[in-house]
Amino acid sequence: MSSNIIGLINMECPNYMKELSGKRPLASEPFAGKYRLMDFTLSSMVNAGVDTVGLMLPFHARSVLDHVRSAKEWDLARKQNGLYYLPVDEEDDIVSPREGDIHKYNKNLRYVEATGRRYMILAGCDVIHNIDFKDVFNYHRHHNADITLVYKTTDNELPTGGWAVNTEADGRVKDMKKADAFKPGSKVFLGALLIDCNLFIRMIRKAFAQGRQHYFNEVLSKNIRSLRVFGYGYEGYASRVTSIQAYFKASMDILDLKNAHRLFSADNRFYTKIKDAAPAKYMEEAHVTNSRIANGCVIEGRVENSILSRHVRVGRNAVIKNSIIMQNTVIGEDARLEYVICDKNQDIQPEAVLTGTEENPLCVTKRELV
Repeated sequence: MSSNIIGLINMECPNYMKELSGKRPLASEPFAGKYRLMDFTLSSMVNAGVDTVGLMLPFHARSVLDHVRSAKEWDLARKQNGLYYLPVDEEDDIVSPREGDIHKYNKNLRYVEATGRRYMILAGCDVIHNIDFKDVFNYHRHHNADITLVYKTTDNELPTGGWAVNTEADGRVKDMKKADAFKPGSKVFLGALLIDCNLFIRMIRKAFAQGRQHYFNEVLSKNIRSLRVFGYGYEGYASRVTSIQAYFKASMDILDLKNAHRLFSADNRFYTKIKDAAPAKYMEEAHVTNSRIANGCVIEGRVENSILSRHVRVGRNAVIKNSIIMQNTVIGEDARLEYVICDKNQDIQPEAVLTGTEENPLCVTKRELV
């Protein structure tokens, strides 16, 4: 793809998983055993040849910084260009945070201007995807578009809200509307777009000066007819994390090989923080079916239809079903867990019984004694 392109990732979205962690931002929530939600957007940009990426950091940014570090795993630890941290650096944004993202983009326009690039990929971290931004870029150039929105046509009803786009036969977007839920066949905007940098700068400055719109999506919707806005239909796996229930469903989706193959492509792989550890160890009485087990785990009990992050130990005769267990957690002997999301660094006592439901999984928060 052309080197005349930069990336900008907005990590300052609401924390939809406060039941699990009140301070960890959504971008750094674990997923599929060894990844974080931010890995999917960041890796997709890097796979497309983007060598300059800005991270608009959330207020609680420690876990993001700890995960990304120098960004060498994404080949962004460079003397020129590479990764840029764009932190919350004003007292008012901390003491009295304002609604919306326009003022945040306006504050970071210097990053966009200083790069001198023509195009920008703008995205968030609340969608699990493997978008081929090289295809998006070619589509954008082919249609001589000002803006190209990436959408997914949903096969099922979605109870969560978001933005829907309507397109004409040639792909041009007719309108863009906010919806509380989606019916099958709806074209759901995935929060990722390709835009000319100068146009983005003008739109943000005008919206900030007028002070009428709080969010960039609102600005987009009001300028659909005055700009050449096209929609790119993404056909791979995508899931937006808007709640604990949505996070749990997306995690369970990946246990289906069909969904896993659609997400984890050999051509566009995902990168994450490397933690050197021995492969998972399965003891004599271990029994594991339809599960994702990360390296460093030691399994002595039974694990079914579950996801275990790095360095999880499952004691003898313990049973884990339909659950997500995060890193450095010890499950005691004879414990029973079903429909549970367990945060990292937990010590589940022997013979403990924890049960949730598919619609409402039980959340075990960090440092909670169980």
